Amino acid sequence: MKEMNFYLFLTNIAVAVLCGALIPLMPKLTRKSLLFGVRIPLEQSASPEAKNLRNRYALVNVIAAVIILALIVLQYVIFPDATLVAILYFPLLFGVVQMTSFISNWKRAGKLKEERGWKVSGSVFAETKSSHSRGNLSELPWVWYVISLVLIIASVVITLIKYPGLPDRIPTHFGFNMQPDAWADKSLLTVMMTPFFNLVILLIMWLTGAMFVRAKLQIDQQNPALSFTQHRIYRKRMGHGLGAMAMAITVMMMSIGFISLWPDLHIPFWPFLAVLIIPVIALIVVVVLSGQGGFRIKPKVIPSEFTGNPNGQTAPDHDNSRDDDKYWALGMFYHNPDDPKVLVEDRFGTNLGFNYSRRSVKIGVIAALVAAVALYVWATVFLGSIHF
Repeated sequence: MKEMNFYLFLTNIAVAVLCGALIPLMPKLTRKSLLFGVRIPLEQSASPEAKNLRNRYALVNVIAAVIILALIVLQYVIFPDATLVAILYFPLLFGVVQMTSFISNWKRAGKLKEERGWKVSGSVFAETKSSHSRGNLSELPWVWYVISLVLIIASVVITLIKYPGLPDRIPTHFGFNMQPDAWADKSLLTVMMTPFFNLVILLIMWLTGAMFVRAKLQIDQQNPALSFTQHRIYRKRMGHGLGAMAMAITVMMMSIGFISLWPDLHIPFWPFLAVLIIPVIALIVVVVLSGQGGFRIKPKVIPSEFTGNPNGQTAPDHDNSRDDDKYWALGMFYHNPDDPKVLVEDRFGTNLGFNYSRRSVKIGVIAALVAAVALYVWATVFLGSIHF
């Protein structure tokens, strides 16, 4: 029990260090023309006032990370048996601090823009081949998902072949030492549960990748040709990163299912963890090196890609209302009834966001919040009842 609590404690520390390192970097990963959800002239992104806001945000979140790390240590020393449940809640503290500091800086950025009289021209775009690829699922790296699906189908076939020779009681749950701690009567439903969950997770990962590919490109007006090229490379990198993570989860789930079929297998926990951590680290590296929409990428722009003026002349973008600050509540929630798009690029970090004026988004968000609260309540009760 003490050993397992220690491993969980190290997990909490690792998550806290990761959050403490990445969250302060978010302003530097966001497009330079966006200052905490407020669009400003690109030339003003290097102004002393803008730098002060970014430094202030970074300092607050670094201090918060140190305090949360201290709380993690204190919790482990005083209540070590609560470490498993603590994994659920310490990341929430980072979210609360991050949102609070963001909103504070969003207000300051809005006042700064008003006081300085900063004016921003509407978004523009150039007609390129890559602009026609928006929403084209052919850009999705299908190889990762196809291989994952083949592996799931293979696991189903192997399970059906192995099923007649299984004992009357089979393991259905495993502890952190990968030893079975729960059993159930043999049935097709029981042995097929893991492949089914594996398929559901793969579908969710595929939908995530598809949403990313279909998201509207946000093009910087200063150099639309470069911006299109950067975004295309960024989407390709992120697509492969998400696909690799989907395949890693598939392999991990399939391996856990095989342990149920061969209870005598003794596989340590660390290979499962490594299979999942490696693509996560790779995805983080892609995000940090690329920046929002790939603006940190330095590609070579190929003139032959343009179908219009080779000098990259621009035309007004019919979606330039997205650049209007009034449609972004608190600088992070987009709400524009006149925009038919559901997915848009966030104004902070490298995430995608929703158009919260759409009914489907409202229903989905409410359902997700209810499900998240229910899951947290269930997980708290369930994990709190586990004794190693």
